[in-house]
This record gives sequence, C-alpha cells and structure tokens, in this order.
Amino acid sequence: MKWVCVVVVAALLQACGGGDDADTAAATDQSCSIDSQRQSLGTFMQAKYYWYRDMPAPDESAATMDGYFQSMLYRPPDRYSYTQPTAAFDQVFTQGRRIGYGYTLVWGDASQSTLRVRNVEPLSPVAAAGLRRGDTIIAIDSYSPSDIAQGLLPAVTTAGVPRTFVVLAAGAIRQITVDSADFPLQQVAATNIFDAQGSAGPEKVAYLAYNQFVSYSEPDVDTAFAQFAAAGVSDIILDLRYNGGGSIAVSRDLASLVGGAKMLGKVFAELRFNDQQSASDEDMLFMPQQATDGTPLRDGVPRVFVLTSGGTASASELLINGLRAYMPVVLVGETTYGKPYGFIPRDACGINYEAVQFESFNGLGAGEFTSGIQPDCQVADDLDHQLGDPQEASIRTALNYVTTGNCGAAVTRQIVRQVPATAPIGETVPPGMFVD
Repeated sequence: MKWVCVVVVAALLQACGGGDDADTAAATDQSCSIDSQRQSLGTFMQAKYYWYRDMPAPDESAATMDGYFQSMLYRPPDRYSYTQPTAAFDQVFTQGRRIGYGYTLVWGDASQSTLRVRNVEPLSPVAAAGLRRGDTIIAIDSYSPSDIAQGLLPAVTTAGVPRTFVVLAAGAIRQITVDSADFPLQQVAATNIFDAQGSAGPEKVAYLAYNQFVSYSEPDVDTAFAQFAAAGVSDIILDLRYNGGGSIAVSRDLASLVGGAKMLGKVFAELRFNDQQSASDEDMLFMPQQATDGTPLRDGVPRVFVLTSGGTASASELLINGLRAYMPVVLVGETTYGKPYGFIPRDACGINYEAVQFESFNGLGAGEFTSGIQPDCQVADDLDHQLGDPQEASIRTALNYVTTGNCGAAVTRQIVRQVPATAPIGETVPPGMFVD
C-alpha cells in the first residue's frame, strides 16, 4: 500500500520535485538566494500550476517564500495549495515518524467549551501514558481549552519536552505528564471482524480504520486483508474519518484489495493536468493481486461502507469516487472535505511546494466534488466509544444497514451531530493527495 493529499506516483525523484529541467535546477540550486528561489518558483508555477492562466502577479513585498507562493494562488477556487518544510513531509510520508506527543482534539459541544480527544496515535507518548479517545481536556500545560484552540499552546518540534495534561476520563480528573518523542506512526489504527445478520443470513463484516495513504503502512494493510479474506467477509467498513489523503498509488492499491479481480483493467482514476502538461494525463488502473502484494476480498462483496468526516479528504475521496463507478459505496458520517485535486511535490531549498497540478475523475468521468461528498447516513463522530467498537455510532449504523438495507432512521436520528463539525486541533497533517 502506499498523506492527506493526492499525488501522482511515477518515481521517487518526481515525488520529491524532480521531473524536468526547471524542477531539477530549482532543487539543486546551491545559492538558494531569495531572487533565485522566486524566479525558479515563478517559472514552475507558470508551467505546472493547474490554474496558471488565472494566476495573479506575485507579491514582491512578501516577507517569506510561503507568502510569495500564497500570493500567486488563484483564489477562491484554490483552497488546497500550501508549503511545508521538506523535512516535515519526509518525516511523515517517507520515514513514517513524528516528533511530538501523538494526539488530536476537537470541540465536543456547540458552545465550544468542551475540548475532547479525537484520536490518539497508537505508538505515541500519550497513548503509553493512557490518554484515550473521548477524554475531556481540562488543561494542557495550564492552558485552557480556549487558549489551546487559539493556538496559544506552544508547538513542540524536538524530543524530550515535558507536557502536562489534565483530563476528565470515566468521571475522574487525572494528570498525565509525558515527554515529546520521535515515535513511529501506525496508520492502521484498528481492525475487527463483526458478526451480522445480512439479507441472506449470517455474515462476516470487516472493519479497517486507516489514517493515511502511505507506503510504509502496506504490510499492516496486507495483514488485515489476509485476515478478512480468511474469515470470508461479505462486507467491509473502511473508516477514513481521520484520513486526509496521501499517495494516489496507495489509495489505488487499497481500492484494488476491496474490489478484487472484477476490477482488473478498469480505470480507478483519471488524472488531468493543465493544457500545457497534457502529455502527463494518466489513467490509473486497478491493480492485480500480485502487484499489491495483498489478499483481495473475494468477488461478490456487494458494496463497501466508508465512514467519513470533514477530515476525509483527497486520496480518501479519490478511493470513494473510484470505487463507486463500479459498485455501491455507502457513506456513513459527515460530508467529506472536497478535494478532487492533487500535486507532485516540488522540493526547493528545503521547502516542499504542494501546488495543485491536476484534477481527478473516476472511470465514468465523475469528479468535481469541491463541496465534499455527502453521506448516505448522516452520523456524528462518536467520541464515547473507541475505534472498532460495534457500539460506536458510525459502525453501529453501518451494521444496521447490513441487516436492514437502510440507515435506520430511529438509530441515526439519535446520533446526528448537534454542533457544527470543526477542524481538529493538535498534531495534524494538511489534507492532500500526491503522485509519488
């Protein structure tokens, strides 16, 4: 299997910004003077940026290269392009590690007074200390929830920095002090196999919580699908609520495991570049078993359930769109982010420029989901249960659908979000998809 963005994968050099003379010159420019960086970036954007015709003149007074880059973006359509340090990109997407504590938070009420733990990295310092999904944050390093939401809690980028969490969990207040660390990321957050009563009798339903499309997650995904195939599952629930995207190739591989042999030779995604780069347009096909090194689910799986949130973005949406050209895809949760665009990362002088370079469509030519993909069953993110728990609201709704063939109005009515969905706070990754 192969980050929250959609990227086209051709070669590692291209994934890191190579591919033509202009890119190579930018990446190898030893002076890295401001003038050289700006000239090189301008040349790149005029050639590769998806909306190059509508690109405004750059702001020559910008104080940083990020500010210069941002001034060239075509607003408002482009709410997707961004920059980040190359080292940060490599750490998450290539090395599979992060320096920090390993948590994200979200508001749990309409008045934004209760801050709760949304997700905990399984191998992180806070996980080892017992912080769990659903815990309520009273304070972090004496910063209140409102302080934290305003970004007043200092960011930590080095290991060995102590941080104290005061949390409410199971009716009791406790204090946790941990040091930041360089820890491995585990993108397969949870798996399970549920027993359900389907329309034709008892059946097995697989569950996979998957947080980012990155190549180093492939062994864990393959292990899970081997277990699913051995159990003879008839349905699968993919939990992509916290998956902001990543590699297009990895998204394609996961979709191939879900779809099985009946998908071979069919188009998973069509990538369309700007008119100057039309030679790069590509149809990405579903992959056979020997290419993914995984065990596809047996043919005959009637549909796939995907659990979604506002953070389900880019390569996650690509998977949804790619599969639903050929099979029913039932979305349970909240409307997705809305990012049908992707990029080939460009590395220059220690900065990764993730500028939109292509738009994605499925095998039927459907795409353009910039407003997000709406759920079939609207369900709030249930922080009162752990990932993989059959009583968790989204999972419970999907299992009810297996039995009844519908969302179950009586069930869903109780769990529709009463507060607006908000962006997570903490150690997050920008949404996107890329070619690597």
